[in-house]
Amino acid sequence: MLNKIKLVIWLIVLLLVAYFVSMNVQPSLSVKLLPSYQTPEIPLALIIIASMILGAVLILMFTITDWISFKIEKMKLKRQISSLEKQLKNSEAEKEKLKEEIEKLQGEIEILKAQEKISVKKEVEGAE
Repeated sequence: MLNKIKLVIWLIVLLLVAYFVSMNVQPSLSVKLLPSYQTPEIPLALIIIASMILGAVLILMFTITDWISFKIEKMKLKRQISSLEKQLKNSEAEKEKLKEEIEKLQGEIEILKAQEKISVKKEVEGAE
């Protein structure tokens, strides 16, 4: 939706520039770029179009640096996410191993308790 809105705005701007250029076809201007350098007579329409192109290039230069830094940050975050997912998988595997070990040890404890009761009963019977 946002892209469509941007497109409509750009079309309106271009239509306004085209209208302005068509209304100012006749005059020719000389532009002073430096105090010592002046361009030859150029139609106003070309000056307007060149100014629009120069503005678009400058905007592109300023926004492309932000875009590049955004892409770099995105790659860093993707790497960090994959690293954290690996750590999570390793932690879950370790958790399962520890659960199995706990169950095994609890089973051994139950066996030892059962053996201890048997040996206690034998000692009590032997004492009588």
